[in-house]
Amino acid sequence: MIQETSIAFSGSIPMNYEKYLGPLFFEPFAKNISNRVKELQPSSVLELACGTGRLTKYLPFAISPGGRIVATDINPAMLEYAKHSLRDLEGIDWKVVDAVELPFRDSCFDVVVIQFGVMFFSDRHQAFTEALRVLKPGGTLIFASWDQLRNNPVARVTDELVTRYFPMDTPGFYKIPFSYFNEHKIHEELDEALFHNVSIELLKLYGESKTAGEAAMGLLQGSPIHTAIVERNASVLPVMIEQLTEEIASLFGKKNLSIPIQALVTTARKK
Repeated sequence: MIQETSIAFSGSIPMNYEKYLGPLFFEPFAKNISNRVKELQPSSVLELACGTGRLTKYLPFAISPGGRIVATDINPAMLEYAKHSLRDLEGIDWKVVDAVELPFRDSCFDVVVIQFGVMFFSDRHQAFTEALRVLKPGGTLIFASWDQLRNNPVARVTDELVTRYFPMDTPGFYKIPFSYFNEHKIHEELDEALFHNVSIELLKLYGESKTAGEAAMGLLQGSPIHTAIVERNASVLPVMIEQLTEEIASLFGKKNLSIPIQALVTTARKK
């Protein structure tokens, strides 16, 4: 299922993901995480699961002058979108890479950073082990993972809408991104991978959307949920977008929305 989800981030999805979900979900945490990277003053950064480059665009300003940035994603379509949209930024090496099998030598990065990608890894233990391997001694892993759905209201109402329309064969996509919020489990998995000094911070930030309609477009057409809906019954998609627009407007207004989003930001270090 994880592999199918990765492949499904193609077609028009990268554009909708970046245009509508970018400011709604990812921009606030991209700024927060890039500031954490900057505090470390690294000379080399590996980004895993870079998506459309929301965090990547800040990394050149977060590293030491002349430093090295490698931005990777398992999905070629997402990576190509990021590479094209950030083509004016210099010093970024783009690579299609699976996080569970990193093509880099041991101890070559100061920081490994992942914004909302750990939930999709096919083997999280192996991905963490690989991240530890490529980090230099004293290097830092930083990643964000969403808090549970009930604490992310705009995602929750979307998931509830999808369930109402498809009660028997419910697309499960929204369950995946919001599945890695148990702090004990995160500590346990990082301990098993031999990371040290694990710190987890719960952050409540605010995403933005110009209109309720744009938010609904992103939520239903900016991820593999779009493919799942079309495969089941494409004719209901416009009605679902209209209904979700109304529900979002009732919660957050019709224009210039400020929407609460909540996630965990985890840091861990290599001895």
